[in-house]
Amino acid sequence: MNDQRQTSNGMDQAPYTPSQTTPVSPAPEKSSVGPIVGTIIVIVLLALGALYFWGARLNQQTPDELPFIPGDDSAAESWVPPSSNSDEAAAIEAELEATNMSEFEQQMDADLSAIESSL
Repeated sequence: MNDQRQTSNGMDQAPYTPSQTTPVSPAPEKSSVGPIVGTIIVIVLLALGALYFWGARLNQQTPDELPFIPGDDSAAESWVPPSSNSDEAAAIEAELEATNMSEFEQQMDADLSAIESSL
């Protein structure tokens, strides 16, 4: 018998020869980018969580009294009438009538002049 086989159509066909095996190359070095990125993400999330809780704590701490603002003494304003806690139209109208607008305008002009001179 011949080493070569004949096909049904009569053509000669070479016997099967296994392909050449390539030598196995050593495994490439593993990259350490993945763990570094994971660590950075965890650190960023921890920092954001800490800022969130710190902000929540600051919002819970309310001062007992408002901070002092120099020059913001409303008792010294002579144009401001004493105010009532009433929300009736007559009381509001009476407060508006009692307000001295000319003194208010003089005070605002003086404040504007002081601001302009400090610039």
